[in-house]
Amino acid sequence: MSDRPEHRGLSARDVEPILAVASKLAAPFDLQSMLTEVVDAAKQVLGADRGTVWLYDPKTDELVLEVATGIAPVRVPAGAGIAGSCARTREIINVPDCYADPRFNPDVDKRSGYRTRCMLTLPLIDHKDVLVGVMQVLNKTGGVFDADDEALATALAAQCAVALQRVRLTEALIEGEKLRQEMEMARVVQMSTLPATMPAVPGYDVFGTFKPADLTGGDTFDLSLLDQGLLVVLGDATGHGIAPALSVTQMQAMLRTAFRLGADLETAFTQVNNQLAETLPDDRFITAFIGLLDAAGHRLRFHSGGQGPIILFRATGETFERFKPTSFPLAAMPLHALRPSSLVEFQPGDILVLLSDGIYEYHDGQQAQFGEQRVEDLIRAHHQKPMAELSALLLQAVQEFARGAPQEDDMTVVLVKRAPQPIAEQRLFPRTFESLRDIFAFTAQAFARLGVSPDLLQAVDFTVEELFTNMVKYSTASQSAVRLELRPIAGGVEAILSDYDVDAFDVTQAPDANIDLPIEQRRPGGLGLHLIRRLVDSIEYHYFEDTRQSRITFRKTVEGASASERAAGPE
Repeated sequence: MSDRPEHRGLSARDVEPILAVASKLAAPFDLQSMLTEVVDAAKQVLGADRGTVWLYDPKTDELVLEVATGIAPVRVPAGAGIAGSCARTREIINVPDCYADPRFNPDVDKRSGYRTRCMLTLPLIDHKDVLVGVMQVLNKTGGVFDADDEALATALAAQCAVALQRVRLTEALIEGEKLRQEMEMARVVQMSTLPATMPAVPGYDVFGTFKPADLTGGDTFDLSLLDQGLLVVLGDATGHGIAPALSVTQMQAMLRTAFRLGADLETAFTQVNNQLAETLPDDRFITAFIGLLDAAGHRLRFHSGGQGPIILFRATGETFERFKPTSFPLAAMPLHALRPSSLVEFQPGDILVLLSDGIYEYHDGQQAQFGEQRVEDLIRAHHQKPMAELSALLLQAVQEFARGAPQEDDMTVVLVKRAPQPIAEQRLFPRTFESLRDIFAFTAQAFARLGVSPDLLQAVDFTVEELFTNMVKYSTASQSAVRLELRPIAGGVEAILSDYDVDAFDVTQAPDANIDLPIEQRRPGGLGLHLIRRLVDSIEYHYFEDTRQSRITFRKTVEGASASERAAGPE
């Protein structure tokens, strides 16, 4: 995740008005009323005295003052003044003293009788990276705008740009077949909120897809990388058509805004729920899974507002775990407190399976439902495939099961899989003592890739060093490289050293060093082999006469560590 400067903590007073702006996106509105809502929220959150919104007119290359508290409509060239500079550079401009800035045009102040002291100006850029306008907030109460104000204003500017995009799309569509065009507009708006590409998460394969039953649907999903982790969302609003589509679009916009402002999981869930409870009709609610994945720690915390089933496929044993919802559906009622969030801990190969009920409840001509068992059977059979392919196989299986029966509900798939561990790591090393440094680097990297406990690394390195050194010292006739292979086993690692074009020498049969003799009576050599036979859990030797190959295999586990350490300790 990207490192960002620390800002002051979010308060409900900060979050609520911004989420209120986001909630307006799902309701019919005209341009003036929507932009007025944005300006009012900016004044409240930033403690500003006034606000303005300039729209860019590409035909005349002018900025048009559409919303200004207490100021009449104005047109200025797009390159003029602070607003024009912001439009040209597309960068935020924070001016603490406007009359000291040569870009400031005092004409508006003269006409209105108002004096602008300080100003925060932000570009409004739509989802296609097209300039649609400029937002300005004026005269912060008790001082000037700071970096925290810039962050909050940026979130508001994003909401304003979305509002402009939607209004302009609405105005373009109402010229034709009204109902059809409204449906298409809602579909475009809804689809534009879905991830255009799947995020790249190290160690994970994630995929989501949405297939509405009509032009628009009541489902949505999100897979977005945030500072808090990977945001994982699946939502399902009651009903079909435009109203549910706008409801889930509203929820998704509010969630993204809350998390990008730095809210934690509980704050975002509670605030979005409460805002939806105020704005949605009493008969509307949304079941939703909202989670944050810590990919480095392989832990996903989530809240589920009535969304289920929540299934976790365990690759080890090919079994399934289920998790219950943690709360009521969103917008069902205001929430003052939440139950604790649930935790998913991923092991290699595990898959979190989130499916909307349109898949489980899809029925054939005889009213038999696809059901959970068919979902489990398909995942178990194809869990090793990429998640995009697994999703396609799942939707194909549903269609084949239906035998032509129409789709009556939206179908949404969200899959999050932790990548399986490599089966083994191996490498050839030249028969020279200088290879030891490369061997130690290889074992450390292999341990990390294979997920082997680093507590075992020292014992494994000591054992490999002793065995490799013996191969170099005593098999001088061979010029072949030595192969070292590491494999993960339950609780530890198995190491295999293969030597080529050598005579047989069984290290497991070498006599133990007599450590009880006085030092002057001991014969040199043998102490290293004596130690490693006690340090590892097991050691085996095999020789293949036809190829003149020797193979030494030893195993070391965490459970065997204490016993071997006790055996080696007194020596």
